[in-house]
Amino acid sequence: MSCAWCHGPIPAGSRRDAKTCSKRCRQALSRFRRTVGTAERAASTLRLAYADPPYPGKSRRYYADHPDFAGEVDHRALIEQLQEFDAWALSTSAEALQDVLALCPPGSRVAAWTRGARHTVSAGPLNAWEPVIYFGGRQDVSLPAARDMSRGSSDDTSADPSHHAGVDVSRAAVVDTSRAPGDDASRAEVSRVATRDVSRRVDALVHGVTARATDPGHVTGAKPAAFAHWLFADLLGARAGDEFTDLFPGSGGIMRAWQLYTAG
Repeated sequence: MSCAWCHGPIPAGSRRDAKTCSKRCRQALSRFRRTVGTAERAASTLRLAYADPPYPGKSRRYYADHPDFAGEVDHRALIEQLQEFDAWALSTSAEALQDVLALCPPGSRVAAWTRGARHTVSAGPLNAWEPVIYFGGRQDVSLPAARDMSRGSSDDTSADPSHHAGVDVSRAAVVDTSRAPGDDASRAEVSRVATRDVSRRVDALVHGVTARATDPGHVTGAKPAAFAHWLFADLLGARAGDEFTDLFPGSGGIMRAWQLYTAG
């Protein structure tokens, strides 16, 4: 049996019900699952797609040695392929946004992922965000529950609903139950508020990127778990039972997130 996170072998002598090869992988899988969340089952099925290709002009620099991404991507052909689906999303760079958006059909919208600027010296403003062009999606407000902050570790910012831009108490309460006043009943109420249903969808995500050494098959530009949740729940309104295609799997993180998101 292989590890559910890194796909390496589970050491001999491990518990019979062990799903991961080490404590490090077990914790990484747990954080990833908690952040991605779970979806309700759809009454009707949508065919959804996501594309995260090498951004225009960047393939040779970042993916010259990658067997799938060695050449430049024909974005015109890619967007035509995406239009075969009921709803889709496409990541690109701020630099290429004008040209890529011009190829998209009317009704396409642009969402913003603010990931933070890279730590380097620059004569001009550093780019700190990436656009996500999206089209279609389920139009309702019955969304998965917000992530429970009472279970998040101090460095697990991916589980923090406040990292969605524009979040207020009508969307989800951000709490630390270890500091909640009062008795156990009061803390339980605070935790209940933190996990109540989300009733707002937003087109902006504020969430940084950190090195994820435990990710199996990690490639440059791999999206974090919080991005996957935002993509599924907010932009596409995805539900369990929908069909989802990742056109540029890369490390496989988005499909791994989708499997957890729709597992119930």
